[in-house]
Amino acid sequence: MKGKGMMEGRDQAVRLLGRMTNLASSCLTWEETLAVAARFFPQLFPGDAGALFIRPANRDLYEPVLSWGPKDDWRAFSAQDCWSLRRRRLHSVREEKDQPSCPHTDHDPERWISLCVPMTDRGDALGVFQLLIPVGHEDRGAGEGWAKEGEEGGAPPETRTEAGDAQTGERRLATLTADIMTLLLVNLRLRRQFDELSVRDLATGCFNRRHLEDTLTRELKIRQRSGGKLSVILMDIDHFGQFTEAFGHGASSMVLKELGNFLRENVREADLVCRYGADEFALLFPDTDLAAAGIRAEHLRAMIGDLSRQEGRGRMRRITLSMGVAACPEHGETMGDLMEAVKKALEQAKQTGRDRICRAE
Repeated sequence: MKGKGMMEGRDQAVRLLGRMTNLASSCLTWEETLAVAARFFPQLFPGDAGALFIRPANRDLYEPVLSWGPKDDWRAFSAQDCWSLRRRRLHSVREEKDQPSCPHTDHDPERWISLCVPMTDRGDALGVFQLLIPVGHEDRGAGEGWAKEGEEGGAPPETRTEAGDAQTGERRLATLTADIMTLLLVNLRLRRQFDELSVRDLATGCFNRRHLEDTLTRELKIRQRSGGKLSVILMDIDHFGQFTEAFGHGASSMVLKELGNFLRENVREADLVCRYGADEFALLFPDTDLAAAGIRAEHLRAMIGDLSRQEGRGRMRRITLSMGVAACPEHGETMGDLMEAVKKALEQAKQTGRDRICRAE
């Protein structure tokens, strides 16, 4: 009968994990995924304490993003502070074993059995799933309980094998849960990267023309309701064809990339930098009138002359920029009208000598 109870507990755990996975796989953000997991983890591991640690991109720091159970003082740690990350395998610590405790955890080994499960993708450690099981309760599993063998005096000899099976089952459930959370995280990151690629120009890292037109259309509708200002700068690299002929396509590609980086580094977070054409870039400045946009354009053009002294920007000392500036509502309240106005301003700058800025009439 006890074996039957263990099987029923495992079946229930599998059903719970399946429901969680089904819901989480439909989430659009990591925050939604964590909210779903927060509902199911206490049911999957009743009576345990646990936490999910995630490493932000380009940082060696694993931060607690979700926790449950009686312990609530989880803290961030580096990879060297977790044995599971060092060994790339589950690390279990209990009182009667000789496994060292992870430096990042301060659990009492007389009270808790600790499981740390690394969350890895192709060798890249994304996070850690940690579970603390109360000592004396390791012979029960997830869901409604996996074979609760033993009374206060401990499990009788004939039930110890089943108790060990239950503990092994809990380890497997923790590992499977960590694997599922890893897949969910990887899928969300891949989806975000795909969305990013769909609106980015690969050669420069700037947004592409389609994204500019979509954003500008949306922003203009907002300005029509609120009465706010918005400006656009369209710039062209002077005689870029001659530069390519003289120095080759490799050099011209580097110039485009360096210019894109330069523009992104020298605008506000709310501004938008886009590659509009082969050698054209467009800047979208929300909440900026025509006069302020003209000043910013002059500032950017002047900074180009200083780039030869900046490391990695030497190629840009050979280029100059012609720019056109237009604003809403002065030069139109639709995307078509505003872009037509700024294109005419840019053409005027090119026809009157280049390396200059003209405002739309």
